[in-house]
Formats: sequence, structure tokens, C-alpha cells
Amino acid sequence: MVCSKYASANGICISYFLLAISCLFPLQSVAKTVNETEQQIELAMQQLLHSEMQQWQQQAGLKQLDFKLQIKVPSGAKRLPLCQSQLTFDSAGGLPIGNVQRKVSCSDQGWNLYVRASVDVTATIPVANRVLKRGAVISAADIEWRSVQLGMSDRDLVTQSQQIIGQQVLRKIRRYKAIKVVQLSSPQWVNIGDRVIIEASSNGFYANMQGEALEAGGEGQAIRVRNLSSGKVIVAYPLAPGRVATKF
Repeated sequence: MVCSKYASANGICISYFLLAISCLFPLQSVAKTVNETEQQIELAMQQLLHSEMQQWQQQAGLKQLDFKLQIKVPSGAKRLPLCQSQLTFDSAGGLPIGNVQRKVSCSDQGWNLYVRASVDVTATIPVANRVLKRGAVISAADIEWRSVQLGMSDRDLVTQSQQIIGQQVLRKIRRYKAIKVVQLSSPQWVNIGDRVIIEASSNGFYANMQGEALEAGGEGQAIRVRNLSSGKVIVAYPLAPGRVATKF
């Protein structure tokens, strides 16, 4: 009886154990699917951002570019089935620097969600070796190459020294900071009220005359100039400080 009772008790324990195991397997299967879906999204996002950074490095002509990614897959991904097709991302403008967000979609499962990432970028770029104030014309002596950590505000930056040297400072440039396009402009070779030499040439004919600038402008910009001999107002184009040319 004792043995029979012991056997019966063991039978109950074994039944409970089998029931627990049978319940556990589906949970493990779901957990595996969730884990795989999250990993699938994270890996696809990593590949996308890597591709975008490498493409920018080639386009910008950067010799040295380092970046670190931290992908943040939303909690809603836990409820999504594994995508059997290739994940697709909406295109986004600008460089993936700082906090970025991309919309990822799965066509065969019909789901989409937004994935965020933190992108830390360090690049070797030309920077000013001193503070450059508004109006200064930048020379080669003002520029040096340094490894700089970039932030979200540095997306519209200049990556080549030839794009900086000879330009005029439109907005103050800080020392050893990324130089942005909006901080630069073509130098103002002519200011309003300046006396200028007007050069005119056509079919071998050349002449020059005195003029007065009615507008300010830099290289290639069309400005109004008054011919002081005739009083006529013409359109001319700055060639250098104090010199403009007409086009026929």
C-alpha cells in the first residue's frame, strides 16, 4: 500500500510537471519570436545608419570618420510577428547625427513603427584655429584639421578647406568647432556708395569708366552701378574689390 500510494503520488507530480512543460513551450516560442523580431529591427537599423554614414563620408571626402550607434527599439515590437520579407525604411533628409528617427515597415506582415537611435559621430574636419568674427575674410592660416565630435546642430557643416578659405564670415565662427554653411558667404567686394571701376568689353573692344555702387555684392552677384560720366544706372558684376564688369 505504501508503495502503491507512493507511485500514485509520483504519478500526480509527473502529470503536473508535464502540464507545466506543455504550457512553457508556447511561451518560449513566443519569446523567441519577440526576441528575433526585435533583433531583426535593430540589425536592419544598424545596417541602414552604417550605410548612410559611409555614403556621407565618401560624398564629403572625409578621411577619418568614427561613429557609435545605440538603437532604441520601441516596446511595441514585442507584439509584432517576425517579418519574412526585407524591412524597409522611409527616406530621411540630412545626416544621421545625434538623435535620429526612422519609420520601419514590414510589407508581408502589414506592420510599421518608428525606431530611434543615438548616433555619436567624430570626424576629422577643417576648423578655425581662432575665433572669427562677422565680416572677416578667412585665409589658409586661419584653418587647421582636427578630430571633432559632432552634434545635431552640425549636420549642415563644411568638410573641405577649399570651401572655407576666401569666404567671408557671415556668423561668428568659434575656435575648433565645426564650420557650417550658414556661417559663410562670398566676400563683399563692393559696398553701397563705393567708387568702382566699371569695365566693359565686347568683340575686342575694351573700356573702363568711373562708377558708384548702388548695391553691395560679392563675386558673380548682379548689382546696380551708376556710371558717373553718363549718369546711367547699369547692372554690373564684381570682379574684385573696387572693380565691376558689365556683360553684353
